[in-house]
Amino acid sequence: MKKIHILPFLVLLVTTLTSIPINPAFADIDLDRDGVDDSMDACPNLQEDYEGTIDGCPSNFVPWYDADFDGIEDHIDNCPTVKETYNKFQDSDGCPDIAPGGTKDIADSDGDGYPDYMDLCPNQPETFNGIDDKDGCPENTLTLTDRDRDGISDTLDECPLEPETYNRFQDDDGCPDSVDSTTSQYQFPDTDGDGIEDRWDACIDEPENYNGFLDWDGCPDVTGFSEALIDSDYDSIPDSRDVCPMERENFNKFQDDDGCPDTVEYEVTGDVDGDGILNQYDLCPYAKETYNKFQDDDGCPDSVGTKTFTNDSDGDGIVDNLDHCPNQPENYNGFQDSDGCPDKFNSTLDSDMDGIPNVLDECPSEPETYNFFQDDDGCPDATGAVASSYLFPDVDGDGIDDRWDACLDEKENYNDYLDKDGCPDVPGVSKSALSDIDYDLIPDIFDECPNLPEKYNQFQDEDGCPDTIAYDSFGDSDFDGIPDNIDQCPKARETYNRFQDSDGCPDTIADNKPTADSDGDGIVDNLDSCPNQPETFNGFQDKDGCPDTVNSTLDSDRDGIADISDACSLEPETYNFYQDYDGCPDATGSIIPSYSFPDSDGDGIDDRWDACLDEQENFNGYLDWDGCPDVRGAESTAPTKIDSDGDRYHDGIDSCPTEPETWNKYNDHDGCPDIAPEQQRFVHDDDLDDIINDEDLCPSDPEDY
Repeated sequence: MKKIHILPFLVLLVTTLTSIPINPAFADIDLDRDGVDDSMDACPNLQEDYEGTIDGCPSNFVPWYDADFDGIEDHIDNCPTVKETYNKFQDSDGCPDIAPGGTKDIADSDGDGYPDYMDLCPNQPETFNGIDDKDGCPENTLTLTDRDRDGISDTLDECPLEPETYNRFQDDDGCPDSVDSTTSQYQFPDTDGDGIEDRWDACIDEPENYNGFLDWDGCPDVTGFSEALIDSDYDSIPDSRDVCPMERENFNKFQDDDGCPDTVEYEVTGDVDGDGILNQYDLCPYAKETYNKFQDDDGCPDSVGTKTFTNDSDGDGIVDNLDHCPNQPENYNGFQDSDGCPDKFNSTLDSDMDGIPNVLDECPSEPETYNFFQDDDGCPDATGAVASSYLFPDVDGDGIDDRWDACLDEKENYNDYLDKDGCPDVPGVSKSALSDIDYDLIPDIFDECPNLPEKYNQFQDEDGCPDTIAYDSFGDSDFDGIPDNIDQCPKARETYNRFQDSDGCPDTIADNKPTADSDGDGIVDNLDSCPNQPETFNGFQDKDGCPDTVNSTLDSDRDGIADISDACSLEPETYNFYQDYDGCPDATGSIIPSYSFPDSDGDGIDDRWDACLDEQENFNGYLDWDGCPDVRGAESTAPTKIDSDGDRYHDGIDSCPTEPETWNKYNDHDGCPDIAPEQQRFVHDDDLDDIINDEDLCPSDPEDY
């Protein structure tokens, strides 16, 4: 008879039983179902991948999360979804608390650990079932599903079958994503190896020659000649045809070929109440006609009479059918006041004077750099160009590259006066051009703020000062033409029946008087947006009843002077510095001047045009008009274009292809010979005393005569 060995059998039985998984109903909670109980799981919403230490987190997990933004990382924060109060009492546990002796408690009506101020259901405790546990509301797990088990219910999950990655980047959308690295592994191609990537390079097979002329286009250029026409504002309209070469065209199908940004003024001829009667003929434009064969052509429901009573639920003076937020009153802060919605835009303060108000500026104390890279964020930034091995030449060794140096053979003297032009200058006297210290293209003698650049926001752009358009903060809630600060009834329109019309309140006097027109502009008061100010009738919004400061921009002869100001609207201005504002073609008279301008170095170029007064022009066919001895720059490898008159403007862009340009700094870009008019500012008279600098013993101090 065989012996039965009971002990080994019992050991085997116990081992087998302990290895069998316990029913989940009796096990500890494991929300992410990774086999690590939540009580020991450092990442209860992320599954353990069983690589390395078994802590409930994936092996590539970096524990820097801080869900409540209290500065205490979630893995050591006892209250990871509620901020620490930092009252010097248990400040390291990450939980809001009251210091001993404190009297104020943080309300948590349902006791679920979420304070009422951040609990979407303050009277119903959170169920903490692994689905939407951060909203403070109980969820019905029978109706809510979370198929990808990322803790975001399918009803809120944009990717219900793909789990959220939880990397602090769009963690609420339920989709896996990755934060872009600051350093890209991808390098954009540069076929010709000139340091300009092919995506920006206009000549991908020819390297840029970097001669200070169009060095950004990627093409080898010769000064004064380019493979492509110059387009300073990058609106695809060459400067030679662009009326506004420094402002981009906005291409809104209104005068898109002039190169200027413009606005189309629309005429309101709609039918707001949809009763088939246009607004301009409808006495009740916000209330439908009843069509009961009684005064059916007046546009009013007969029970209303001639007065309109329309719903305005929020009482902000904008009727509900025109109000985008009918239950929230408009706050009238000068920003989108006609949409009926409260706006957060409540200030035009611009501390760093970069043209972006503080409320929209991510760096309100640091001005935007405006380098075509994230120019809307208000922060100074750099495009992060890769350092180039190419060194730009510096012939005179003054530390200013030849591409920026206006005097290649003369060193900058660095006397805090125009130290960036590369020329030796004397304060008040410039070899290169009129002084413009802030480089805003407005000479200092005309610049009211010579040390602060103009920001060109189409508001007083000619004064040279940075400025911000001021908004009227009073508002007119009922649109009756009376500002709220003097309107006794700011939410109810004045009736304008010649009885107490200045108080801003509707009156009940009925005396069969004709329709009121207080300002006598022919637009009755109930249709007049400015009943106390007559319409200007200048072709711009002439039906609103308000005087306008914006005149018509029609320019029939396309000379840059609007017809309303143009004395010769069908003939373009000649722009010869003689009556250039009248819009008429004209001539300055005599061709031969009675005054002979000095030529100190005797090179045949008057001192007024000569950039190097003490050095003769070498006339080698390269920049022969500047008066300086030059070294010929790199020639273009592009096919030569025909230049019949030899003035360096090829015939395709030369207005006078058989007559050479005179190069007198007057219309030098058209390729035509012309005569420059006598102009005081072109003979270097910095103190404006009618004595040119070369003959003025005190060029910076005017003669008192």
